[in-house]
Amino acid sequence: MKSHLIITGYGPGLGQALRNQFEQNGYHVTTMARSSGEVQVNLTDTAQTKTSIEQAITQYGSPTTVIHNVAALIRGKFLDLDAADFEQAWRAIVLSAINVSHAVIPAMQAQGEGTLILSGATASTRGSAGFGPFSSAKFALRGLAQSLAREFQSQGIHIVHPILDGIIWSELSRKRFPTIKQENCLQPEDLAKIYWDLAHQAPSAWTHELDIRPQSEPF
Repeated sequence: MKSHLIITGYGPGLGQALRNQFEQNGYHVTTMARSSGEVQVNLTDTAQTKTSIEQAITQYGSPTTVIHNVAALIRGKFLDLDAADFEQAWRAIVLSAINVSHAVIPAMQAQGEGTLILSGATASTRGSAGFGPFSSAKFALRGLAQSLAREFQSQGIHIVHPILDGIIWSELSRKRFPTIKQENCLQPEDLAKIYWDLAHQAPSAWTHELDIRPQSEPF
């Protein structure tokens, strides 16, 4: 049976590049998202997430790697937002990660190994003006990743939190930021190679967190 990658929060851009990278290197890839994955699932629903992942494991085996890429760019002036905006961001970014982690970690424990990558962002470490919902949720995701790493690393489970400090070049980004230039963006194919390397590190030298940005990105 092929090694198995599950991508949750799958979409065009980085998701497709990750799928290509792992498939080209012999993996079976299962993609999950509310609308764009081959498995349609609301990842904020605990039961749906558990059922979908269990079905994928039954069909293709326990995942060697799981990459969680859910994002919800909810932003605005703080006084124009309400608690529901913050809750929506938290549910999309953090609750989905909790549900996915609950569903995949037991399978990784059973096989004694596995890599779980929870994708972060600039907002994981810096709360910019107007990004309250997004940044507070990304900070929480970072804290969750740190906690999971300390709890499960000794059991052979590699928890990674890459900080994507920049705009990923994609059709959605071009619509959202019409003036962006490709040379100033993170290229999905280059990110996919980094994720591949992270998923195949030797246990004696695991990376938990790293910053990834284009050379033109100020920081």
